Amino acid sequence: MLANHYVLLKNERLKLYKKPSTWVLMGVIVLLTLFSLVINKLMFRSAGGYSPSWQEQYNWGLEDLNGQLKENPEEIYTAQSIEALKYLLENNISPQDWRTDLVFEYYNLKAEQLSKGEIPGQKQNEGKPIIQHGDWAKPGMEYGYAENRNMTDGERQERMEKLQSILKSNDWRKFIDFKIDDIKSGLIGSNSDQEKQVNIEMYELYRQHNIVPISDINNNLYYRGYGPNQENNDFLWKSREIETIRQNKLSVLRGEDENGNLLTKNRIRNLEQDINVALKRLSTNTAPISYNSFLGLLESSASEISLISILLIVYAGGIFASEYGSGTIKMLLITPHKRNKIFWSKTILMMELTAIALALNFALAFIFSGVFTAFKGIGSMQVISVFGSVVQLPYLLYIVLRFLILVLPVLTYGALAMMMSVVTRKSAISIAATMMLMFGGNIVMGILSVVSQGKVLPGIKFLLFSNTELSSYLPSASSAFMGGMSSMVDGTMTLGFSVAVLAVYTVCFLWIAHDSFCRRDVK
Repeated sequence: MLANHYVLLKNERLKLYKKPSTWVLMGVIVLLTLFSLVINKLMFRSAGGYSPSWQEQYNWGLEDLNGQLKENPEEIYTAQSIEALKYLLENNISPQDWRTDLVFEYYNLKAEQLSKGEIPGQKQNEGKPIIQHGDWAKPGMEYGYAENRNMTDGERQERMEKLQSILKSNDWRKFIDFKIDDIKSGLIGSNSDQEKQVNIEMYELYRQHNIVPISDINNNLYYRGYGPNQENNDFLWKSREIETIRQNKLSVLRGEDENGNLLTKNRIRNLEQDINVALKRLSTNTAPISYNSFLGLLESSASEISLISILLIVYAGGIFASEYGSGTIKMLLITPHKRNKIFWSKTILMMELTAIALALNFALAFIFSGVFTAFKGIGSMQVISVFGSVVQLPYLLYIVLRFLILVLPVLTYGALAMMMSVVTRKSAISIAATMMLMFGGNIVMGILSVVSQGKVLPGIKFLLFSNTELSSYLPSASSAFMGGMSSMVDGTMTLGFSVAVLAVYTVCFLWIAHDSFCRRDVK
């Protein structure tokens, strides 16, 4: 029996691999994959191109503020902002440096002192510049500023002396104590005692892991932004992880995200997993992978696995239909081999072709990513959550697993094309119908999202198209650069759920194809 099965497979391989069209299509997919790698590299390089130094940004801010001061020479807060920037430049303090907070607050207090307590709200807002993309600091708890408006002259003077003392000592641990005292005393506001405790715990994380903090007034910008040379900066990625923990803990505590959307149980579980992953990164000193590194570029090539779908659909769409069209199906059926064995031989060959294309895609991506980056960081580690447990594993192994997971929708569409091939017995119809369903799926989901107006439609998560974007569940080095992972159509969906749905669809397609091939008569 095994010998007969091997003969069937051998015959199918001869028919498939002797076709010039198979290798032409394979070559086109390879070229498209390489082209995509080059485009990704150029895109990442352009993103990491020229960026003005923080000194240049400070000088631009000074020019802007000096222009404002010429128009209104009596503007105290503008004058003190100029003094603050001059101090930062003279003492070589960058925008990310924790001392930036103290300097801006000191000169803000000095401006209040000079204005004798008369604090026009609008002028105060304009007196705390953040030299980053022309933005301006806003007073209040979101940027870690203490609320100074109700201070007496004595309290203001005492606070200024404390700020000067910390600046003179240049001890970031004293800065942490200073911030915690402000939170406890209510100078930096919190909506509840629980939120106050979360904010205190985040500052204590800096001390616990010996992390030099970054400036609070720049933290929002530097955390959300992903500028050049930031991803490799040790204290920046650690601060971003702490900010992730803080935001997620506050969201879980409030029961809603930053946009005010209520959190589902599944979303809360995901946020808690993200918290555990971030804590694991800090405890193991495992930095996130840079999007323009070897592993980052190799990982980005996984998105091109969908191209294999084209090869598989063309093959699977004609695997049975071509036999019927050419009349060779009759010759195949008069052999001693049963229809059941003939069907599974063709199915195994379909999976074999997918494996070859996937291995070729990975090998080429590995080689060319290495050529572009000299294999820099090939031994880096990844921290992910697997079935509720946080584990650390080599990032290269994670990428291999990512490739294997993302090939699942390819197999599902291949099974669909095979089913259409058996049922319609027409290659053109099988290929065209499957291609239309695959590429039209995103359009269908877009229409449904518009119709639902943000609400979850019942049963939508069980559609095939809702479960093909498995990359949305997987952490990616390029997620920060590309704007984050795409959202699911239903907050209760998980990677396991989508894999199960795809498996059910695949089994159903193969069962229908098998039943039709084994039962229908050949005329």
